[in-house]
Amino acid sequence: MLNSRSISRLTICLILIVTLGAAAERSAYAYHTSADLAETAMSSQEWDAILQRDTEAEAQTGSPVLKTQSSPVSYKVRSGDTLYRISRSFGIPLQTLLAVNGIDDPGSLQAGQQLQIPSEQAGLELPGGQASIIRQVLTSTLTAYTAGVESTGKKPSHPDYGITYSGSKAEEGRTVAVDPSVIPMGSTVFIDGIGVRKAEDIGSAIRGTRIDLFMDDVQQARDFGVKKNVKVYVLEGTA
Repeated sequence: MLNSRSISRLTICLILIVTLGAAAERSAYAYHTSADLAETAMSSQEWDAILQRDTEAEAQTGSPVLKTQSSPVSYKVRSGDTLYRISRSFGIPLQTLLAVNGIDDPGSLQAGQQLQIPSEQAGLELPGGQASIIRQVLTSTLTAYTAGVESTGKKPSHPDYGITYSGSKAEEGRTVAVDPSVIPMGSTVFIDGIGVRKAEDIGSAIRGTRIDLFMDDVQQARDFGVKKNVKVYVLEGTA
């Protein structure tokens, strides 16, 4: 039979369980868009540890949390995105992303929301200095191809020689082949270290995030080789 002291202890335990449960539920809002809160919640301790790590890294490098951005760049939040994932995609500290966008409540992140990205700190130099909205960030493997037999099996006498899947004539410095299930045809992409290109073609070996750059010269294409882990930004307003 329980005495009054045992009942008091049991009551305290129940209160602690309820309180901890509520705290765990609140921590689910730390990273996710509101439609995906239940998937991979992080604890408030992990959240604080990430912020602390970023702060220490900035202190060691002497880099300020905020830098003046060279051109306006925004990212359009996708369903399933997290603030942590977005910050890592652009290579910027999580604390910077929060500060630039004035985010006090991480749980307010919504699919379709536009986040300002400090382009200078993220190393983004989009052309023209015009405002750009990024709708997808990918890590890609780059290769190169030509219009010739070695890449397409077509000779110059073939009626479709040099013609892309989209119907345009392939052009070096513009045309890339993509997997349309990942990057829709007609999309404009900014490839780190390469520049802006247009998704105009496909290829039997181009699957997933892999991208094939069109080049006129066969030897140049061969010398390009394979470049892995390259950041690719799919821009809004295309395709």
